[in-house]
Amino acid sequence: MNGAERPAGDPDESVPELVRRLAGYVRANPLAGDTKEGIAQWWLGLTPASVKAVERALLALQAAGVLESISAVDGRVRYRRGSTDAESDAQLDRFVALHATKNT
Repeated sequence: MNGAERPAGDPDESVPELVRRLAGYVRANPLAGDTKEGIAQWWLGLTPASVKAVERALLALQAAGVLESISAVDGRVRYRRGSTDAESDAQLDRFVALHATKNT
């Protein structure tokens, strides 16, 4: 987990807050990749009830071009950073800053 988590399974976690946390996580762990369920549990410390919100946050980051999804042979979709270059780092930093500002 990334060290700045909310209590596990916080039902009030908003999608913008999840976007911020996910952006921070993949910025700090550029080679990380997992399924939405694994991301909810292992990266964010959330319960299975939070997977839908995590998926919405993942899709937002994917639409922004900072995450990509890969369908594995087993049919499960895994998410990871699309690039680890400086431009991608800067975009992730903006997500962290933008969403941190909205939540203060």
